[in-house]
Amino acid sequence: MRIGIDIRTVDPIEPGQQRMLWRFGRWLAGRGHPVELLTLRSQRTDVTLPEGVTLHRLHALGRSALHRYVTALDLDVLLLNPERARRYRGLSANVLRSGYGTEHYAQKLRSFRGPLERGLRWLLRANPWDAAERTWERAFYEDAEPTPEIIAQSAYMKGQILASYDVAPERVHVVHNGIDTDEYSVETRTAERTRMRDRWAIPDDALCLLVLAHNFRLKGVWDILDVVAHRIDDPRVHVLVAGRGTGAAQRASARRRIERLGLADRVTLAGAVRPALHALAAADVLLHLSWHDSFGFVVLEAMACGLPVITTPRVGASELIDDGVSGLLVDPGSHAAIAAAIDRLRDPDTRAALGAEAARVGRAHNEPTCFGAMEEVLRIAAGRRARARGGIVNAPPTDHQRRPT
Repeated sequence: MRIGIDIRTVDPIEPGQQRMLWRFGRWLAGRGHPVELLTLRSQRTDVTLPEGVTLHRLHALGRSALHRYVTALDLDVLLLNPERARRYRGLSANVLRSGYGTEHYAQKLRSFRGPLERGLRWLLRANPWDAAERTWERAFYEDAEPTPEIIAQSAYMKGQILASYDVAPERVHVVHNGIDTDEYSVETRTAERTRMRDRWAIPDDALCLLVLAHNFRLKGVWDILDVVAHRIDDPRVHVLVAGRGTGAAQRASARRRIERLGLADRVTLAGAVRPALHALAAADVLLHLSWHDSFGFVVLEAMACGLPVITTPRVGASELIDDGVSGLLVDPGSHAAIAAAIDRLRDPDTRAALGAEAARVGRAHNEPTCFGAMEEVLRIAAGRRARARGGIVNAPPTDHQRRPT
């Protein structure tokens, strides 16, 4: 199959969705599929591509020229993230993979807690530009011929997609994300523990609660700070926030809250931490109290590292957690529930038991397993496109033809 993948950032160490797409492209090329990475942003010039992968820098093309260029590639599969694809509108992408949410991230509005602010945000969506964005996004799901196959990162996101768009349920395939389980493991985390604790001056006997978040509001940081200040009466509980925030204003707001709540000695704002493994190594528990996450790579990464996780049912990766066995699930709006979960994990035996089961689950969600399931969806889409054109799709390589991954 000749496969085109729209990728926002061409960087093998970029975290989250972009890193996964890069590694998926490399894996597909290792399987013998020609892979065309399509990027609409200007990228570094020193990117080294894996064998079988071609990078197409499309940022300088107008929309008409872009359409002609992509059409000329004669792809069997075009994989797009429909929320970030307005310049591709009018092209028929036969595989969609929602990276963030639906209807231009409608789910993220939950994180605005005040009725007045939430109502204002809903009204702002009525502006012509946002309305056009949602129309273009809907067209990728509903107007393409043949109708696209859709990869949902979780059953939670499948439900959101089916509630938002007129698509057949059988076209929506749930494929949980996978991670590099050599990089994210109990062994790699524990080997770095002392060095990373020293890096942020976190005492060895402290209970370190880690929040990995670039959007402090969406990921529940404000609630966590309130809970630690008012409900966790233990100076040994320390919060490490690894993330840049949404900008200078949000970072300043976080600093003011920390000072106002008297938490200056119990909270560390570390900024962006790469690789995320360094932050995980310093931690005893991951708090991922997001009001919406289509999946949440950090949850799976923490689990593979043997960390117990406290998260919410509005995070796709929560589907991997057996509540009370491999992690804890709470309502992100319930300070009492958050406090009770933290209090439960102050016990080292409970942390060890949940962490061990989390590591077992995390190891099972590795990249080859995830990528193999995604490849099957791509093959279905390529076959349907070929039949619509009256041709046949190139057969996938047999086992003896496949190059090592």
